[in-house]
Amino acid sequence: MTERDAPLERVREVFEEFGHDDAFYAALTRGGYGGNRWDAESFFETGRKHIAEVMAYLERLGLAGAREQALDFGCGAGRLAQALAEYYQQVTGVDIAQSMAATARAFNRHGERVQYLVNTAPDLALFESGSFDLVYTSKVLQHMPPPLQEGYIREFIRIIRNGGVAVFQVRNGPRVEPGTLRAWLYTLNRRHLRRALQRLRRRPGYEMHYLARSRVEELVAAAGGRLIDVVDLSRSKPNKSLRYCITK
Repeated sequence: MTERDAPLERVREVFEEFGHDDAFYAALTRGGYGGNRWDAESFFETGRKHIAEVMAYLERLGLAGAREQALDFGCGAGRLAQALAEYYQQVTGVDIAQSMAATARAFNRHGERVQYLVNTAPDLALFESGSFDLVYTSKVLQHMPPPLQEGYIREFIRIIRNGGVAVFQVRNGPRVEPGTLRAWLYTLNRRHLRRALQRLRRRPGYEMHYLARSRVEELVAAAGGRLIDVVDLSRSKPNKSLRYCITK
């Protein structure tokens, strides 16, 4: 493992642990459901409701498009991939953790129409350019340091077809320029202190990161994408969690 791969390896280790201990709760963290209290039917029903809202959203934007190939990035236990199969002919779920993918396969109700892959690379080179009509992800990128988030956003745009759509959620915050004092403090807080605090609480040492909206917009334009819409998903502070809709 190289120094470049180390941040992603930390993410993999955390979600392997989550997947072994409580895969459903790791994918959908709600009060009262920890300790393997999710039942499968209720868990996957939340996915159906979630994707139904996303499909209605794309319809309103006039972006329904082709319904052949969809990618669920960071698929976890398959909650959203299973729901996407009700709309798309073929769905691929990709996750960094073997344990998560194993759970997703165990609960697959759509046979060969849904496949689950494990990818531990900081890119999506396993997919050819222009492979998907939809790339969707929610509450996944936020667990990765900004350089990894940026790389995957570029990849989302590469692998959607012309006229395809990428919809992804990212936590928003102040812009952090590499090599600055703010960047050093960001790394200290978001990577090291947070992981240590989680371990003290006897939880997997997951990280929580953000990427400034202005930076996302720059990335999208540079990668040849077109920003269609931004939705504020924040529950408390405005502009804390944003969902981007991109096409090309």
